[in-house]
Amino acid sequence: MKLRIEDSDGRINIAYQQLQVEESRNKALRFKLKRYDALALLTDKLNQNLSLDDTLDTLLNESYAMLGSFESVGILYLNDAATNTLSLARLKSNSPDTVIKEKHGNLFDQWALKHTQALLVEDTLSDFRFDAERLRDASRRFVGSVIVSPLVSQNRTIGIMHFDSCYLKAFNLEDLRLLNTVADIASVAIDNAQFYQRTRELAIKDGLTGLYTHKFIMERLEEELKRCMHSGVSVSVVMLDIDFFKKYNDRYGHLAGDAVLKNLSISLGDYFKKQNAIVGRFGGEEFLIILPQADKQEAYLAAENIRAVIQEKTVMIRRKLTTFTVSIGIACFPQDAQQANELLDKADCALYEAKRTGRNRVCLY
Repeated sequence: MKLRIEDSDGRINIAYQQLQVEESRNKALRFKLKRYDALALLTDKLNQNLSLDDTLDTLLNESYAMLGSFESVGILYLNDAATNTLSLARLKSNSPDTVIKEKHGNLFDQWALKHTQALLVEDTLSDFRFDAERLRDASRRFVGSVIVSPLVSQNRTIGIMHFDSCYLKAFNLEDLRLLNTVADIASVAIDNAQFYQRTRELAIKDGLTGLYTHKFIMERLEEELKRCMHSGVSVSVVMLDIDFFKKYNDRYGHLAGDAVLKNLSISLGDYFKKQNAIVGRFGGEEFLIILPQADKQEAYLAAENIRAVIQEKTVMIRRKLTTFTVSIGIACFPQDAQQANELLDKADCALYEAKRTGRNRVCLY
């Protein structure tokens, strides 16, 4: 009887151990299925749009949901093919105080970029491939473990996906395999989004100046006016024209005129970028700048500043330095007009007044 009881207990223990093994396998299988479902969802979301910004946001947010934890950081870098230099594109962390000092990637990212290989470091303090002291000096935060995967498309490394944690052994080989799968999906999505963005820019950017075309900036003006009607804020338009432009073409040829236009376009782009303005070539030597949420006085100050900047600029034409000036007219919604065409007419009238009264000046409608 005693032997039967011992035999039954032994069988029960064996069965219990087998049950624990099966439960562990089922748990691991459910975890894998959950990740596969997340990968399928990621692919579906990426297929729904071609915006580069949306693609980058979706990639990092969904990847972080799969691989991140409360203490981890997810980073997405894009690579400049011309210089082979990484630049920080997206950051995801549960801590609002997270600061990434290494804007061009740390030791691990540079290693993955150089070798075009995925990387798992479970313990950054003991990995012989990397100098822990150098890593500590280069970063404001402690990195205990890290996984990195390059984004490769058509034999080009277009970026790096990076996850790290302050804890040792926070990531394993299964995490690295998942990140590699995400990286394969991400590479195609980012490449497509970048191609779409370049194609779209060709359609909406002027070939000579690189500024927005007449058609596109008119569409944006209509959008801004509708938005301002709902929000009750002002929007100003600045009409700018190069003084005596015809003389450059007549005296030096059209190439000289093109050089003046390019030079001016760079100045306008650089200056108004800081003000979140929309800058376009309106036609010929005439340019249009839309200043959202700017009243007439703010637009005047901006226009006067850029007029002074342009006045001091020099252009090399046929080995000779020359200068040029601009005349500027300003009108404001809703103070001066309610419709786009009417607003442009008022700005054009102010521009004509600037021309009539001596050029190289700013006039308000």
